[in-house]
Amino acid sequence: MTKIQVLNRQVQLLSLRNEDFISITDIARYKDSARTDYLISNWLRNRNTIEFLGIWELINNPAFNPIEFDGIRKQAGLNSFVLTAKQWIERTGAIGLISKAGRYGGTYAHKDIAFEFASWISVEFKLYLIKEFQRLKEEERRTLGWDIRRNLARLNYRIHTDAIREHLIPPELSTGQVNLVYASEQICILTADRLLRLAEDQVPNNE
Repeated sequence: MTKIQVLNRQVQLLSLRNEDFISITDIARYKDSARTDYLISNWLRNRNTIEFLGIWELINNPAFNPIEFDGIRKQAGLNSFVLTAKQWIERTGAIGLISKAGRYGGTYAHKDIAFEFASWISVEFKLYLIKEFQRLKEEERRTLGWDIRRNLARLNYRIHTDAIREHLIPPELSTGQVNLVYASEQICILTADRLLRLAEDQVPNNE
C-alpha cells in the first residue's frame, strides 16, 4: 500500500492486475471528511458519471455486462435513483471500481476514473493529485532502472569471474597470485567498458 500527500491530505494507492488504483474515499475527504460515502454515491447518481464508467468498462473489461449498464443508465438522473460503488460492481461486473473493507477499506478507482472523480470534487485537487502521482511513477521508474543496472552488474561480474577462472588462471598459482589475476583483469574490463562508453557519448546522434 503506497501513500502520497496531496494538499495536506493523505491519499492511498493500490496496485492490482498491474494497474494503479487510487482511493476516492481519501479524495472525497478533501471536500467533506465526515460524508465520504455520501459524496461517492452522489457522484455515481450523475448520468455523466454513469456514461463515463460504462464506456471505460466497455473499453477495458471484456466481462462487463452491457445489459445491466443500459438499465442503470436509463435510471440515472431520476430523483429516486441511488447507486453505490458495491452495487455498480455487483450488477455490471465492473473492474474500474473496488470496494474494500478492513484496515485500508474504502472505495478505490482505476487512476483514469479517480482523476475524473477528483475533477468533480475539486479541479485544484485533481491537478495536484496528477502531479504527485506522476512524481511517484517517475521515482518508481528511476528506482527500477537502478535495480536493473545493479543486477546486470552482478551478473556481468559473475560471468567475468567465471571466465577468468576457466581461461586465465593456471592451477599452480597461489591464492595471492589468483587474487592478483582477478584484480588485474577486472581493472582491464572496467577500463575498456569506460572507454567504450566515452566513445559512444562522442558519436553524434543524427536522429
